[in-house]
Amino acid sequence: MNSRAWKWALVSAPVVLSVSACMGWGGYSPAKNVHDSQLIGTWHTRGCGATLTLQPNGSASATGIPTEMDLNGKVTKRVSADGTWEISESGAEQHLDVTLRDEETPFELYRDKGHLVVGLTVGDPDDANSCILTRHSKSTESFVVRRVSQTYVAMGT
Repeated sequence: MNSRAWKWALVSAPVVLSVSACMGWGGYSPAKNVHDSQLIGTWHTRGCGATLTLQPNGSASATGIPTEMDLNGKVTKRVSADGTWEISESGAEQHLDVTLRDEETPFELYRDKGHLVVGLTVGDPDDANSCILTRHSKSTESFVVRRVSQTYVAMGT
């Protein structure tokens, strides 16, 4: 490698790492200042086949939440149960903690084009298997699902 290439690598590496750190998980920006009222409702993704309903009193109901996936992104284990939820903070980041069957499942909070989305990493984070849940409208609505790498995204249409 010549000296010019080394200089480029030394200058560009910190920039690339800084940009990727700001984007957050799956390319989404971390959500900030999320309040309980923004999470209340039913969250859904068809890609992972999961539904999560969050009530104002802190209770939660989950159907088909994936807990394990194979390397091809196929769900191999799910949980359906009632439980509780709360927003937790870790430094500057907020998380949605859902407890089902005495086991806490951490969800990440992100923004996608200004809309709040809830992310779930399934299994080993190194496998990059994840699901994105979007809030379901009160009206019946169709969803368009696209797969991005190992990430499923559901967006209301």
